[in-house]
Amino acid sequence: MADITTQVVPVASALAAVAPTLAGNMYVERSKWRRARYAEQEARSLQSYTDLLQAAADIARTLRQTAEHLDEGREVDMQEVVTVVDGHIGHVRRQGTVVRLVGPRSAFDLVKSLEDQVAPLYRLLAEVARSRDGSALVEPARRLMRSRDAITDHLREIGGLT
Repeated sequence: MADITTQVVPVASALAAVAPTLAGNMYVERSKWRRARYAEQEARSLQSYTDLLQAAADIARTLRQTAEHLDEGREVDMQEVVTVVDGHIGHVRRQGTVVRLVGPRSAFDLVKSLEDQVAPLYRLLAEVARSRDGSALVEPARRLMRSRDAITDHLREIGGLT
């Protein structure tokens, strides 16, 4: 019996000394993992917003250029314009979905407003193709840029963009 006691007591005492160290290391590692995960999610959110804002700017630029070309009397292939804008609208919709998943929630109303602005562009482009009057494209382009700027300003206010 004495042999078991002399063997078990030192092992138990060593384990008792190591246990708090192991628990502390686990706590520190878990905190590091949480910080890294938060930073990764923040970076993903920022990238999604950047892509969304770039797509909105691309739509506005395409609308503005098309309006300028039509007003100058140049020949514009409206089917090509519709195809380009359609690709950008798809990007806005995809990124809008991603943005809703990764946050911040405070900008969701602004993103919804932006998405609502791109939906009627198909009808507008069809009307412009018929009338060949590019002036109808200028105001939607301005509204898109104002929405893009509002989202950018909001993200800067909350610290999402630097």
